Amino acid sequence: MNNLPDALKNMFLLDPEITFLNHGSYGACPKPVFKSYQKYQMELEMHPVKFMQEDVYRLLEISRKSLSDYINCDKDDLIYVSNPTHAVGTVIHNISINPGDEVLSTNLEYGSCDRMWTYDSEQKDYKYIQADITLPIENKEEFLNEFWSSANEQTKYIFISQITSSTGMILPIPDIVIEAKKRGIKTIIDGAHVPAHIPLDIKELDPDYYTGALHKWLCCPKGISFLYVKKEYQEGIQPMVKSWGWGEEYEKFKSSIQLHSPSRFINVFQWQGTTDMSAFFTVPEAIQFQNEYDWKTVRSRCFDMVIEARNRITDITKLPKICPDSWLGHMATILFPIEDTASFKKTLYNDYQIEIPVMSHKDNTAFRISVQGYNSEADIDHLINSLEELI
Repeated sequence: MNNLPDALKNMFLLDPEITFLNHGSYGACPKPVFKSYQKYQMELEMHPVKFMQEDVYRLLEISRKSLSDYINCDKDDLIYVSNPTHAVGTVIHNISINPGDEVLSTNLEYGSCDRMWTYDSEQKDYKYIQADITLPIENKEEFLNEFWSSANEQTKYIFISQITSSTGMILPIPDIVIEAKKRGIKTIIDGAHVPAHIPLDIKELDPDYYTGALHKWLCCPKGISFLYVKKEYQEGIQPMVKSWGWGEEYEKFKSSIQLHSPSRFINVFQWQGTTDMSAFFTVPEAIQFQNEYDWKTVRSRCFDMVIEARNRITDITKLPKICPDSWLGHMATILFPIEDTASFKKTLYNDYQIEIPVMSHKDNTAFRISVQGYNSEADIDHLINSLEELI
């Protein structure tokens, strides 16, 4: 096990000169998975017509089956999209919400999704409510009380991240889904950071809509995420782009429609024009790669490293932790007493060759560390030694 980080580091294409502690932003793809990705791209270029008109559907079916087994749902209840933002936009495009209704969220949500909800709520005259979550969080009960204090009879949907991008915190989504059902509120869960980060069982969680990125912690190539839609909400669902799988309800399209699945949901979404879907086909290879390297053990080691790193850094800064240890997985956001946030990030990268995201937080700077299987204790030591110099 002591040599596993070095072995895994050699399996990724990351620049070895950079201490890369930012897997959470865009992920990183291992060489065997990237090789499969390039193989699919080569097949597309060698036989573009055959590949696009025949092979694509077979490969999508195989990939969706592999993913559905991994996250425990029906393969025809999920589609591939380029990113969770696209998935959330598709849900917003399809939900039925009236003027005066409310969508409950938090002040911790991802910026692109926050923008879409703000725009849509203004256009349709409903309210997009962001519960003000106070940091630091002391316990689950405190969080849930703050969250539900912003709900009322007008709340029709909840939109919330399972792991928030800005904080790295794992929110108590199972509790929220259970309570939402009691109140008759539908749930839209942004699980961008969840697949291969923490266990995900869609049937057990039972959300109405769920999206997750596969290019982050599952380590697929860039540009692959999924959208799960519960069967009862699939009838009449519309893609934002209508293409050749769409229109079975119309007589004039029946002779030319291309149906490749008994599921209307799959037919209308899986083909939306000429695009390279090679990344979508790599899910089985990515799952296989992590199985071969005993990723359950890898995750456990990463979690321990995150907790140790946060403890060591807060011992230096004496600043509070924003949440309990049990709320963290591969990521943690840590406060740091420095004023010039932009200069701090540039210095870390240019002078110390450390890649981490940095942001402002009240009177301090905050940065997020992401620990993946290729990271070693030496990476954490280098970060902490650098921080000690800067402080």
